[in-house]
Amino acid sequence: MKKNELEIALNWIKHDLERMMNEIPPLAGQAGNINFPLALCVLSYMEFLGSFLLGKKGGFTQNVSKYIKECFINHQKEYPINILRDIYRNGLSHEYFSRGAISREGEHPAVYRDKNIGLVLDAQSLAEDFLKSLDKFITELDPQEYQKRIDEIKETIINFQERHKRLINNLPEKNAPMVFTTTTTTTRTVYFSPNVSMMRHKKNISTPPHPKNKNNSKFKQ
Repeated sequence: MKKNELEIALNWIKHDLERMMNEIPPLAGQAGNINFPLALCVLSYMEFLGSFLLGKKGGFTQNVSKYIKECFINHQKEYPINILRDIYRNGLSHEYFSRGAISREGEHPAVYRDKNIGLVLDAQSLAEDFLKSLDKFITELDPQEYQKRIDEIKETIINFQERHKRLINNLPEKNAPMVFTTTTTTTRTVYFSPNVSMMRHKKNISTPPHPKNKNNSKFKQ
């Protein structure tokens, strides 16, 4: 596995989070502090990246437990997996209604009990701990486990595209605004293409090149 293949996906994750946190700072007592989106994004990222450490899809508990254990340098014990899963991930994913309070104070402990409102997750602290963990994730990643998981993901993409092929083909056709479009697929499935980083720097494009590109032969089907 070439490191820059995975770095493309990590850059998407890192830059999305940094823009959310930097361009939408928390404002005391006001709406729009992205407490819910920030927490949900980080929990989803951890579940996704944890599957690469395991080399298989897994579930939230297995993936996130593995990710925290291997990649969180500090504050590992501050994140009880059952609370992250049942109170926050499931509440936000299935209902978009957190089953516990979420703050953006940026202090530790990240998960704690307030005497007045009860359980609290600090999304800012969670996001900062996650961003610090990304370098450790790269060093902990086993190339064989990575390849097993990426092959699984590519197969899943193909299967879903085929399952809904008729519906997709009946949709209206138009040209996508390439400078604002991110995709993990082309005519054939391509994932984490090493050429994307060059394209993004030059044209702000997040779309992988066609797999017939001679520089992208590793991803031919």
